[in-house]
Amino acid sequence: MPVSIPRCQGFTLPEVMIAMGIGSMLMLSAAQIYPLMRQRSQSLGRHYQLEQLLRQTTFAIGKDIRRAGFCNGTCEGKSVIIGNAAGEAASSCILVIYDLNRNGKWDKPGTAESEYFGYRLRQGGIEVQRGAGDCSSSGWEKFLDPAEVNVTRFVVTEVATSGSGRLYSLQLDASWSKNPFIHRQVTEMIAGHVL
Repeated sequence: MPVSIPRCQGFTLPEVMIAMGIGSMLMLSAAQIYPLMRQRSQSLGRHYQLEQLLRQTTFAIGKDIRRAGFCNGTCEGKSVIIGNAAGEAASSCILVIYDLNRNGKWDKPGTAESEYFGYRLRQGGIEVQRGAGDCSSSGWEKFLDPAEVNVTRFVVTEVATSGSGRLYSLQLDASWSKNPFIHRQVTEMIAGHVL
């Protein structure tokens, strides 16, 4: 009985050439799209990083605003002072006062344990100072690195006052110094004490 050997078939040369052509076109298109996708991914990462940085900044400032007015005794005066540094926009500086050491009074600026905390916009950056007597005094430190972040707007306004508290609006706009097209805006409402 004769044994028949099945005929083995493979791909023909034109089929292989067509498959290689399609594969090459897919690889070329992927190679062109990859840099664009990487650039967009980096841009989104920078937006997110700036957003997080601004959120952390507003959280720190908001924390002090919420504490403003606390006194473990009898304290007199305003617990929140909104103003501006010389040459800056209105409402771009805030001084908050609270009894940090719980001694029953607000220690004045110029003392070692001053309980006056200030935040202000100055030349494209947020500055902070403990013991700030006013918004135009010297000795402030940068809160954010100006070589990294350019703050275009910092505004604190009192929105409402009720019998038990005050409501403040904190707006912060900033962009990366090296890439001003990446910018973010953060607005937060903060409830504070009345005093």
